[in-house]
Amino acid sequence: MTPDLTDVESRLYGADLDAFVRERSAAAKELRAEGKRAEAAAAAKLPKPSVAAWIVNRVAREEPDLVGELLDAGARLREVQLGAGSAADLRAAGEAQEAALRAVMRQAENVAAERGSATTGTLERVRETLHAAAIDSDLAENVRRGVLAREQRAVGFPAGIAIPDERRRAAPAKRAPAKPAPERAKPKARSQPRDEVAAKRLERAAAAAQRAQETLASADAELAQSRDAFDGAARELDRARQALGDLERRADQLRRAVDRAEKAHAKAAQDAKQALARLRALEP
Repeated sequence: MTPDLTDVESRLYGADLDAFVRERSAAAKELRAEGKRAEAAAAAKLPKPSVAAWIVNRVAREEPDLVGELLDAGARLREVQLGAGSAADLRAAGEAQEAALRAVMRQAENVAAERGSATTGTLERVRETLHAAAIDSDLAENVRRGVLAREQRAVGFPAGIAIPDERRRAAPAKRAPAKPAPERAKPKARSQPRDEVAAKRLERAAAAAQRAQETLASADAELAQSRDAFDGAARELDRARQALGDLERRADQLRRAVDRAEKAHAKAAQDAKQALARLRALEP
């Protein structure tokens, strides 16, 4: 990512959620005007963050120390788990991470409440995302920068973490070679075909796991979009209900005003009729 695009990303994901699309269009237009067409195209494709991701970004920008403490606590817990730490060390590291997560969540609840998005589902997705960032160093960096586009789920250690040598199970000691059997009794070698079969099975399992991960990622994205749409519809419904209540109160006021006007009109008509009758009576 170029410096220009990094700056745009930081600016967009730090903006108000409702202004994201407008700010993205403006940023792409600025880059095109500067002749940076590739950066402009990339900026135009930056996805609008989900509500939960936006809350995480806002907290990361407003409370970087708290978020930093959570991510650092997660890193320490990974070190203890992968470094064969004692049960006491593991418990202390886990408690420290949980305490840091609670502190960040208190701020997240405030941000969500200010936006009117403090629903149980949204806050749970925020918690899951923060927990996932605590155990995934790559995700932690995006959270630390406040440029997250979608909420995430904690599914254990991220792929690619190497298990230290001291945590690996020691290989069994090699046995002394047995005396060779008579030539006629020597069995046919079968280890090579078994290794090939095992390798093919492992390859198929790895491919299946990769497809499953891709399917899960796609499902997560669709779920996030559906949740965003639902949250937006719920907010619109609340606004519509509020507007309907206001209109009903206004209609009641106008109805009472019409009743008063009709009574006044009827009285005025009666008074006019009586006055006209008296005038006629006085005419010669």
